[in-house]
Amino acid sequence: MKFKLFLTAILSNLCLFLMAQPEIKKAYPIVVSFNSQCCGVPSDSSVRKFITLFKKRYRIKKISAYEFGPLGREGEFCLAFNLTELNKKQTDYFITEIKNIKPLPKDKGTFSFEEKYEIDPASLPKRASKKEVIF
Repeated sequence: MKFKLFLTAILSNLCLFLMAQPEIKKAYPIVVSFNSQCCGVPSDSSVRKFITLFKKRYRIKKISAYEFGPLGREGEFCLAFNLTELNKKQTDYFITEIKNIKPLPKDKGTFSFEEKYEIDPASLPKRASKKEVIF
């Protein structure tokens, strides 16, 4: 009985310790940053359309990413892809093909691509949040 109580106390303290730890830097294979030039960020519809077609072509059920934002005054944000759902060959294709996406002509902002980009949550603005997006 004492052993179970001791083990429960140790496990609960360990859980509390792990939950209280700040997030550490994480490197993502590809990050898409949506930037403003004056009047807002571009639509993410071209990226979403690419992901839908990519999933269909390679018969992938889902692709997940983390959205970090807002990063600026005009709603700048970035999508960080883990690509854990893909094998090595699919990951390489995804990274190569996503870089060919162009913003829509009516979009006011731009987007850029960074490979093997490391995001440190501590360096993000205080109002920025991280949420998982599943495509």
